[in-house]
Amino acid sequence: MDRKLSFNEVIGAFFALILNDLPIMLLIIAGATAAATIIDVTAPSAGNILNILMLVVQYYLIRHLVDQQGLRSADRLGGFGSFFVVGLITGLAVLLGFVLLIVPGIYLMARWSMVDAAVVAENRGFSDAMRRSWDATADNVLPIGLAILTISLPMIVGFAMMFTIGASEGEEAINGLGLSIVVNLLLYASQISIWYFGVALYQLLLAGPAETQLNEVFS
Repeated sequence: MDRKLSFNEVIGAFFALILNDLPIMLLIIAGATAAATIIDVTAPSAGNILNILMLVVQYYLIRHLVDQQGLRSADRLGGFGSFFVVGLITGLAVLLGFVLLIVPGIYLMARWSMVDAAVVAENRGFSDAMRRSWDATADNVLPIGLAILTISLPMIVGFAMMFTIGASEGEEAINGLGLSIVVNLLLYASQISIWYFGVALYQLLLAGPAETQLNEVFS
């Protein structure tokens, strides 16, 4: 991929996409925050059920965005099986990267930031989608990585709040209703924004010029 992008182009494409879909995005964030808070307060062991549910929500959200933006290039949209496998493989690799001093995790997130959109829009298998995203992001790792860090700031603040309050006030404070609401809101705001970011980047790099109104967002 020989197209060089700036940070403003990358983050601008993201903002243009979420502004076009803001009610749905806010509804998903609110629903995820409420569900996670209820689980934190009443049944912390049920967190894995919510994780599975959020994966299904992510899949159908990306299908919605692909259709909304006219990004589909295959006869049919990619299936949930490939979507699940690619999420599992890249997720584990990124997690290992973060364990190895954080920077490798950010690098891998940048290189595989479009795998979900490639699976759905092009009906690719997990290995083809990973290769597609890896090749397309080769020349733009820095602006993509910086955009991911920017979008992840609410999540970073949420984790910092949780660890700071937990260290000073103990585990009971972590499980309190007020902190749970705030932390879950911050975490899911970042997580769901990352979903949108992947589609916006796919639209910018692989789907050709689109009416993303970048000039209006960053003029």
